[in-house]
Amino acid sequence: QAWLKSCSLPSTPPNLPAMRVDATAGPGSFVDLRSDTVTKPCEGMRQAMATAEVGDDVIGDDPTVKALEAYTAELLGKEAAVFVPSGTMANLLAVATHCPSRGDEVILGHESHIFYYEQGGASSLMGVAFNVVQNQPDGTLNLDQVETAIKPKDSHHATSRLLALENTQNRAGGKVVTPEYMARARALCDKHGLALHVDGARLWNAAAALGVPPRALLVGVDSASVCLSKGLGAPVGSVLVGSAEFVARAKFLRKAVGGSMRQGGVLAAAGPFPLKEDLPKP
Repeated sequence: QAWLKSCSLPSTPPNLPAMRVDATAGPGSFVDLRSDTVTKPCEGMRQAMATAEVGDDVIGDDPTVKALEAYTAELLGKEAAVFVPSGTMANLLAVATHCPSRGDEVILGHESHIFYYEQGGASSLMGVAFNVVQNQPDGTLNLDQVETAIKPKDSHHATSRLLALENTQNRAGGKVVTPEYMARARALCDKHGLALHVDGARLWNAAAALGVPPRALLVGVDSASVCLSKGLGAPVGSVLVGSAEFVARAKFLRKAVGGSMRQGGVLAAAGPFPLKEDLPKP
């Protein structure tokens, strides 16, 4: 403890959102750096949750949920959004929406969160086949290898429907994927008729590191998931964005996997606080 007191902890790097930590911790406590998911809501966020105006989001009339969805969709440059309990569910719904027939295929990295950390849910629950490509040290996929992995349209093969990327790439040490790479990925998807999804659980960090608005990293992307509980300090929740048609289908599937919530505004109220207060201003 004496040693810890004599040390100066590094400050938050410039341009990166500050992680909310428990400022009320007493003597003998420590800063928990296991993950950006162990943060606790600050007092302002708790007040927003306690006073949230609520309705029934299952039937679409919770004003706080609707406000969060509209704000996030606008922030990320997409038509619509749906609030869900977790990033895993957001990715599950995205893959299932883009791959509507059992045996449809998603191409993704071997170190991706969808493949490595989500129990293969898109496969076991939604019947989507995984076609895995090696992640590069910089977190990207070699797009030549992706193109090779796309199967011919033939009755012998699963139908390649979707390319799923991740930004930042967690298991590559949080590597940032650039807009230039995303543009090349979009061109490849257009060439082969694939949709493009981004697991953007920590998209906020990528945007801050590059000094660009979050929407700049999603230009040409069909859908993206973003987490409110990673780095932003919200206790729970993710948002899935895309076209109005895509989100309508995702909301339909959300009900099937138990993700529709009644007075969800109590949770959704935590979202706008960090999105408006913590993200670097353009």
